[in-house]
Amino acid sequence: MRPSLLLALPLAPLTRAAINWDVYEYGVVPSFQWSRPFPEDGTDPGGFQVLCRHAASFAARMYRLRDLAEAPPAGLAPWRGGIEAFLRAREYVGSWDGVDHKGEDRELVVMEWAEVPERVRAWIEEQRADESEANERRWLFGVFEKPEEKVAGERGEGGGEGQQEAGKASEVASGGDLNNLTKYKPRAGEDHTVLAWPVDHTKPQRDLGKRDITFKIEALSVVETEEGKKSRLMWEKMHRTIKRNERRQQREERQKAKEEIKNGWVRDEL
Repeated sequence: MRPSLLLALPLAPLTRAAINWDVYEYGVVPSFQWSRPFPEDGTDPGGFQVLCRHAASFAARMYRLRDLAEAPPAGLAPWRGGIEAFLRAREYVGSWDGVDHKGEDRELVVMEWAEVPERVRAWIEEQRADESEANERRWLFGVFEKPEEKVAGERGEGGGEGQQEAGKASEVASGGDLNNLTKYKPRAGEDHTVLAWPVDHTKPQRDLGKRDITFKIEALSVVETEEGKKSRLMWEKMHRTIKRNERRQQREERQKAKEEIKNGWVRDEL
């Protein structure tokens, strides 16, 4: 297989431990649906015991859409056609913390395929085996072959939804649960879960023509404690009670409206 690039078009789940002021300056896209699944201060998630915690950093390059017409390494001209087609088929879900710099300043990240952890590459290839349109549109990053003399088309997609960071984080661990991709979830649940989140990143020195960045992913293997289970069951019961009361109130309001309409008809007939 020829060398390839992993193009992470939206960086939806990526964030910094510090405040991202771009959130307030530029706003967040409506489609941003992720949140950090564990506390920023290093403490354990409430109601869960952390069995294992590990972090690792990865190298990448960060571009803006305005760079698509530029030649490498400052731009992505050889892949422009494939990238634009890929973007047109998917709703943009934001940059760091879902920030939308809008227009030509929207951001994307590129990794060399060879630098993507081996287990992640295998997982991506497994996901790509399903070539249905519905499956294809799920993915939030694509894999593009490096062209020899002319632009090569899009080669495929990999990773998506909440599992984007799950894939990247699979190689964070030295072994055990953190390498089991089936345990990765967007948030902790009642079962044994692995949580992952990009907790830090650098910015490229664009004024010097550079695009290089690094980002760090932290992964936690967690299980629900007995106290956490009791608390969860209590809140679930309360939620069900509230929903039942809301449905009952809606039924009563609909019935009242019907009776008022019926009584109005009777008065009109009289």
